[in-house]
Amino acid sequence: MPPTVATTSTLAMVRTVESRGFETDDLLAAAGLRRETVEDPDARLPGPTVLALWNALRQRSGDAALQLAAPTTLPFGAYRVIDYLVAASGTVGDGVERFARFFGLIADGVRLAIEADGDDRRLRMEAADGAPVPALYVDYVFAALVGRVRMHIRPELRLRAVELRQPSPPDPRPYDATFRAPIRFGAPRDCLCFDRDEFTAPLKDADEALARLLEEHAGMLAARLPQQAGGFVGEVRRALAAALPENADAATVARALHISVRTLQRRLLDADTTFRSLCDSARHGLAEAYLADPRVSICEVAFLLGFSDQTAFNRAFRRWTGTSPGLWRRRGAGTGQRPIATLSE
Repeated sequence: MPPTVATTSTLAMVRTVESRGFETDDLLAAAGLRRETVEDPDARLPGPTVLALWNALRQRSGDAALQLAAPTTLPFGAYRVIDYLVAASGTVGDGVERFARFFGLIADGVRLAIEADGDDRRLRMEAADGAPVPALYVDYVFAALVGRVRMHIRPELRLRAVELRQPSPPDPRPYDATFRAPIRFGAPRDCLCFDRDEFTAPLKDADEALARLLEEHAGMLAARLPQQAGGFVGEVRRALAAALPENADAATVARALHISVRTLQRRLLDADTTFRSLCDSARHGLAEAYLADPRVSICEVAFLLGFSDQTAFNRAFRRWTGTSPGLWRRRGAGTGQRPIATLSE
């Protein structure tokens, strides 16, 4: 199965081209995509499809640097937990580190890593198998991170340098305008470089309690559920987790997997399970993981699992375990998850 990319970035590319007066419906159709799919924040697209469509959009617009401009069209929160995690972090470095750690929620075939360079730090990008990432996507991700931090979190953000494997383009001015830092084309790696002072600079909206709560949820999405099952059932579990705490119904999951609700239900029956059973199982597993930490309130657990209120969560948890969340926690039935701070601290 090819690596997948969340639709958010593709929607930004499409809307940027359309804002310049160009049609895109025919390009979407040629890529085998429906507009509803591209506009669905829970959907994911195959990586090769994304690159083919982006190149077609650049050709249609006549702008070879479209991928540098498109991220600015995204409202804050478009990347959901990732946006809020970065904004709530205490320093630039904390935000960049969290962005790197949970980037798989955006593109599961790309890996970001923080490297030391003396007192400075580099954010390096490569494919999960160690191969170079296509330059088009490197441009977009680096521009998105830098641009969104400057727009919403730290307007004065400074980079020491940007290192790109790609050769110098005929017109490098869009890169200079986007990054406002020395650009080194033809570099051995794709990196954003920060000096120590900038990496440790505080962020104005820092809220470490909120960041840790969101980090716990992102960690569940990125690491816990993918290990519980493989194949189609595993894909459904991951789509369910990604839809929480918002709407995690069958229609949402089916859209994320690019299939109909009927096909979703049929394939689950073939696997001797049902959507309701998997949804219950996913929520149950996450509930016990969250409740294992006594510093996460039961009300917060209910929110993270998408329940309308704590009463609804209490009823569901009693059905799963035969006891209430509070009693389950007091009996010490946790899994030893590391402590995190709550919003009320």
